[in-house]
Amino acid sequence: MKTKFNLLILFILGGWFVHSQNDLKTVSGILKSDNTQDAIFGAKITIKESGEATTSDSEGKFSISTTTPYPFTLFITALDFKPTEFKFEKETRDVVLEIERLQKILSEIVVSGRRRQELVQDIPAENAGAFNVNRLKELVPSVQLYSSNARNTTLNIRGLGSTFGLTNDGIDPGVGFYIDGVYHARPAVTALDFVDVDQIEVLRGPQGTLFGKNTTAGAFNITSKKPTETTSARAELTYGNYNFIQAKTTVSGRLAKNLSTRISFSGTQRNGTIFNV
Repeated sequence: MKTKFNLLILFILGGWFVHSQNDLKTVSGILKSDNTQDAIFGAKITIKESGEATTSDSEGKFSISTTTPYPFTLFITALDFKPTEFKFEKETRDVVLEIERLQKILSEIVVSGRRRQELVQDIPAENAGAFNVNRLKELVPSVQLYSSNARNTTLNIRGLGSTFGLTNDGIDPGVGFYIDGVYHARPAVTALDFVDVDQIEVLRGPQGTLFGKNTTAGAFNITSKKPTETTSARAELTYGNYNFIQAKTTVSGRLAKNLSTRISFSGTQRNGTIFNV
């Protein structure tokens, strides 16, 4: 009698195991960004109804198995992407799921430096009057520039950089100055005007890991605008008091297949405030 009872238990457990295996469902595929089609790594894929979860690998691939009856919903979350749901009515494999990247919204900052209300995001550094570092320091907190002549120029961030007094052209600066990835060793270059600039980054704190030596206090990373395939030109002339004149010209265009160029010119002059008799 005991043997028959044990056989009955094995038969029931075996039937339950086969039934469970038959009910196991799998959904697999690849996660991609909707606009760039790049694979999304580290996204969390969760079955809403059961809480079972997995993550996508470096190629965006994922696979999740469940005994949850159809239909069920996959809830997908990833850094910088909008949380998204996908509903599945049947077993699906090798599906490509696209999720939408979040649009990062910056707070609106209104400035009136040009005698009218404008969003700071809409005003390029040059248009804000910051055509060199000496002007930019008025807009960027913690940046100091001291200069009595080209040989005695000091660029500091948060009060750190190099000394100011007499001539310091032989002293290594503490703030690196990079234009299109090229390091300029002498602080006197900060007196030059920005020409055709795409963006200016002021990096505070030690930057040695990415930028190398002479960046213990920080770095200026200036990026010029890239050449364009279509021919374009831009000219700008500014006049102010004390005979201030500034002229800028940029020409960009295609020279040959897979070859474009961009040429920019700039010049600034202004009288002094004291007349030497």
